[in-house]
This record gives sequence, structure tokens and C-alpha cells, in this order.
Amino acid sequence: MQALGNKEIPDFIVKSTLGVSLTSFVLLAPFAILNFLEYRYIIGIAIVVILSFCSINIWLGLKNKYDNGINLLGAFILTVSTIVALYERGVTGSYWGLLAVFSFYFVLSQKQARIVNLLFLSFVIPTAWHILDQTIAIRFCAVLIGTSLFALISTREIYKQHYLLIEQSTTDSLTALYNRSLLQSSLENAIHQSYRSNTPMAILMLDIDDFKIINDQFGHDGGDTVLKESGVFLNTFFRSSDIVFRIGGEEFLALIYNTDEAGAINVANKLRKEFEQLPLIPNHAVTLSIGVASLQQNMDWKQWMKQGDTNLYKAKDNGRNQVVA
Repeated sequence: MQALGNKEIPDFIVKSTLGVSLTSFVLLAPFAILNFLEYRYIIGIAIVVILSFCSINIWLGLKNKYDNGINLLGAFILTVSTIVALYERGVTGSYWGLLAVFSFYFVLSQKQARIVNLLFLSFVIPTAWHILDQTIAIRFCAVLIGTSLFALISTREIYKQHYLLIEQSTTDSLTALYNRSLLQSSLENAIHQSYRSNTPMAILMLDIDDFKIINDQFGHDGGDTVLKESGVFLNTFFRSSDIVFRIGGEEFLALIYNTDEAGAINVANKLRKEFEQLPLIPNHAVTLSIGVASLQQNMDWKQWMKQGDTNLYKAKDNGRNQVVA
């Protein structure tokens, strides 16, 4: 089954990039002016370049957008600027390196931040060792490495909790299928993809037949077992490109990509037959009614779902354990 969302650049990085850029702009702007007033033009120009990157990030962040290339280039500029500051200002110029290694983890993906930090340290540490007094260089390098490691440890936990919260908020705890929270966006994305690439799309509306009777006869524990095992089966039945949701009670929706109506009907019939053979309850066959709806021209996601619902109700009215398209 398809995994939703982009794990490379999570949403919180977009927000933290805005925060880091705003803070950096406020902190660095006075130093840009000061360095020009003191005729330190090289450092002044370096800070202005960094402020330019901060401004772009602020502009993008206010629009809830993110440009990975801008931040990778900014990391390179920040590395060069730190080396320049070390040569021009010595000890006082070294302080900015501590903020740099920390900021990388909050404007880049975790993998990119690790690589950038490693490159940053590999250039800045030899420079500091060459420029600074040895006793100061030892302390500076130790604090710089420690700051980088502390940032790595803290952001790794942030990422872990972030993805855990996403999983909990988008996944049905009983069936381990997606819940309704991503349903609308997934259908809209499928519609846009279909119109853009002329790819057929279809949905299957699934409903476990006589589920109330199952609950009455076998109790809610028996009903939960049926739902849980149904989730396991549906998760393995569909292709990795397809997405399956539990949309309420005993009702499910399967979004199947690159499949026309005839193909969707074949999938639905195969699904119905295999589901009926599952040993969900001893000596009791559990069946599915399925409504098939292929995406038609100018349909929105609500109309698409409504068509699937209509066909599902027809399958129920036809005696259940049916497929209707």
C-alpha cells in the first residue's frame, strides 16, 4: 500500500526554516552595518549575502513554501562566511560557527544536515586550528563538535516524534489502514494526476455484509477481530501504488491507480471472492458488497465518492456479496 507524505522534508522544517531565518536576520543585520562602518567590507558583504538568503526563506516561509536548493546553497555560503570570519576576526569570528552547525538541522532534512555538518566541520576545524591559539582552538573545536552532536540528537528525537504523530493521526488503530484524514487530499491528487497524464482511476467502496449481526452473535470482540483481519487482508491484497482507507465502521475505500472501469470490476470480483474465503469467524462466511466508481471527466472528489456510494447501495439491495459498477 502506498505511503503518503514526503519524509525527506517534513512540514515542521518549513516552519523552523522560517523561524531560523527571521532570527538570523534580526541578529545579523546590525553586524552587517557595523562591519561596513568599521571598513570590514569582506565580512560585511558575506553577512549581506547571508541576509539575502534569509530574506528569500522568510518570503517563502510566509507563503508556507520551502526551497531545498536555496538552503543547500545557503549552507555553503554560511560555511565560507564562517571561514572568512575566522581569518578576519579570529576568536570573535569563531562564535558564529556554533550557530551555524545548530541551524543546519532546522533548515535541511536530517540526512542533508548530517552531511552538511560533516563538511562544515571538516573545513572549519582545520581553519580554526590554523588561525587560533592552540588552547583556544581545542576548546572551540570541542564545543563546535558538541553543539553539532547535541543538535543531531535533539532533532533525531523531533523527527521520531513527528512521524509517530503523523502515523497516529492518519492511521486507523484497529485495522492499520489510513483513516479519513487524508482521504480528500488523496482523491484530489488522484484526480489531478488523471487529468494531467490521462491516466484512468477508480475507487472501490467496500462494506462488510451483515456486520451488525456479526457483532450481535459474536460480540464486539468478534467484530473487532473481523475488522482487524480485514485490514490485514486489504493491506496485502492491493498493490503498493494503491491506497486503502477505513472510512467508518465496517466501510472501506480503496483508491486504485491506473485502472479503468473494466479493470476495477475484475479487481473487485477477485477481492470479493478471496475475502469470502477468509477464516474470519469459525463456520461463518463473511462477505463484502462492493461499489465500483471509475473517475469521469469533470468529476470532483465528492461526486466520485457519491458514485461509489450509490453503486455500493445497489450491491446491498441486490442481495449483498455483489459487485456493482
